[in-house]
Amino acid sequence: MKIRSLITDSKIPKILKEKEKLQIKLGFNLPRVSQLDTGRSSERESLREGSLLSPASGGGGRGRGGRRGLTNILQLTLGTEPHSLSRLVVGARSDSTRSSPRPVGAGGRTCSRWDIRDGGSVERTTRAMDFKKTKFGRFMNCRVPACKRYQPTEYEHAANCATHGLWILPSLVGGSVLYFLSVDQWHRVAAWLYGSGLTGLFITSTLFHTAAWKIGHLRKVEQRFHMCDRMAIYFFIAASYSPWLMLRELGPWTVHMRWLIWVMACIGSMYVFFFHERYKLLELLGYVAMGALPALVILSMVERAGVCELAAGGVFYVVGVAFFKSDGLVPFAHAIWHLFVAAGAGVHYYAIWRYLYVPGPLPQTSR
Repeated sequence: MKIRSLITDSKIPKILKEKEKLQIKLGFNLPRVSQLDTGRSSERESLREGSLLSPASGGGGRGRGGRRGLTNILQLTLGTEPHSLSRLVVGARSDSTRSSPRPVGAGGRTCSRWDIRDGGSVERTTRAMDFKKTKFGRFMNCRVPACKRYQPTEYEHAANCATHGLWILPSLVGGSVLYFLSVDQWHRVAAWLYGSGLTGLFITSTLFHTAAWKIGHLRKVEQRFHMCDRMAIYFFIAASYSPWLMLRELGPWTVHMRWLIWVMACIGSMYVFFFHERYKLLELLGYVAMGALPALVILSMVERAGVCELAAGGVFYVVGVAFFKSDGLVPFAHAIWHLFVAAGAGVHYYAIWRYLYVPGPLPQTSR
């Protein structure tokens, strides 16, 4: 039975109109109905009686019904199953652009995705170890260009939330322990600053990743959480150095680092507010510079106890940056970065507790 015999004359103009719109979206011409194999009459009969000719598919392809209409047009004209439409369209689009192929370097891969809802195709080429061909491939998405934000998988979203959310309560307890071990007001202020910065980092990070996972469609809300997460990093760095700068003897020039580091945190937060995600490399360099400059001041102190632990914690942060920039290359890269941050913070907390707050001879401080 011919396809035309399955469709009433009154429905043909609507179908041809939808087919024309679909061709414009796809960027190539679909085969004519009369040129196709017509052997699957029973399936096409059920298709005719389904959503294609239902009132929901009207309105020129708008809404859910319109999207179903576009899908059914493809089924009628291409004679294929719904689950294979994406592969057919992606293959046709790649054939239409074969005259100008994109070079792929050694060890690279090209990831293509086509969505029937908007007719758009996304092709990305990455050069890295191809975890997609391993059993870990389902835990990650393809890498995106530097101007785009990586979209984690469901597994990665859950890991990002858990790897920092689990440390909220320990950080609260740790800050409280330092506060109760304080022997004077300077120790109490330093404990309060450090505990607030440590707990605030884990809270804002967990809130942002939860928002990105559950309400990612609310772009403005997610962006605000992301900005708070980035600002919290600056204040966490300043809070991590505050006990050392406040409770140890410093020179006449280096003593100014006590307030200068908080000025740097405010400047970094203003940068995030005005230029969020615009210059990612510059933002990363700002974090590294803010973490390195106070370390030089601490190395100049007369009392050197705890310096080795500070250096060890810094190594965790520096190594973790490699995973921070590996989204789409390594499965759970951002969650691994979180673990390195937690490890570095744990080493620094031990150093502060052991050398600045454990009961013993009162350390010399400069007010």
